[in-house]
Amino acid sequence: MKLLLFFALLFMFSTAFQPDQKETVTQKAARIHNAVFTIDTHCDTPMNLYGSDFNVAERHDAKKTDTKVDLPRMKEGGLDAQFWAVFLSQGKRTDEGHTNANKKAFDLIKTIYKSVEAAPELAQIAKTPEDGYTIEKTGKRAIYIGIENGYAIGHDLSMIEKFWQLGVRYITLCHTANNDICDSSTDKKGPEYNGLSPFGVEVVKEMNRTGMMIDVSHISDSSLYDVLRITKFPVIASHSCSRAMCDNPRNLTDDGLRAIAKNGGVIQMCILTDYVKTPDQNPARDSARQLYV
Repeated sequence: MKLLLFFALLFMFSTAFQPDQKETVTQKAARIHNAVFTIDTHCDTPMNLYGSDFNVAERHDAKKTDTKVDLPRMKEGGLDAQFWAVFLSQGKRTDEGHTNANKKAFDLIKTIYKSVEAAPELAQIAKTPEDGYTIEKTGKRAIYIGIENGYAIGHDLSMIEKFWQLGVRYITLCHTANNDICDSSTDKKGPEYNGLSPFGVEVVKEMNRTGMMIDVSHISDSSLYDVLRITKFPVIASHSCSRAMCDNPRNLTDDGLRAIAKNGGVIQMCILTDYVKTPDQNPARDSARQLYV
């Protein structure tokens, strides 16, 4: 009788910790999603916050507001953490241009803090991996900060340390055009340095010194290999895809993907259509686009 009871209990415990055999792929994905710590490494939400009355603590209708993210929707979607991007479009590479970009970067960082601190029951600023796990256990969203475009530092390496002290944890070296750090993957004028500039080399070294993650999204192939040759730590590509799947210069080649893997780095996909699927040929559309380039 005792032996029979033992086997009955053994069967109960062995089945209790197994997923339902009839579970669908969608259900399995949801189960895994809910069990792990989920993070989005690049979100442009601060552009909605800057200079507007957009309240990220309120739930917004995606169709009516043309927005994708707010804190309630992050919770509904099971998104535990997100890097909010301090985005800077590439402007004039002059002292004035750099000063303006630097000021805007600091203003955007202040805006992020203000928005998060206004909703203490929903979110909290995170600066370390441990912060993310701790905040997630409280039911809040963990908000990390990244800067998109090294244009923000101008020619002043000390800005990297200053941004670090404010909680910035990665810098995307450039955006859609070359800057004083490196060549972009999409500058219509073509390469300027065939990789990193001499100043860019020092930027990589200083980012390594402070602990700032180097984000290689947007940079050219030659810039990527220069970074990987110099950096002593793993890099990230916060929003990139595969060029073999979608032939866009923004995307990474198979060799680039392997090089990042060898470096110990990680990649998070960018889900915008232009980087996921190569569009069908449409001469009329392409000609119309060229009028505005």
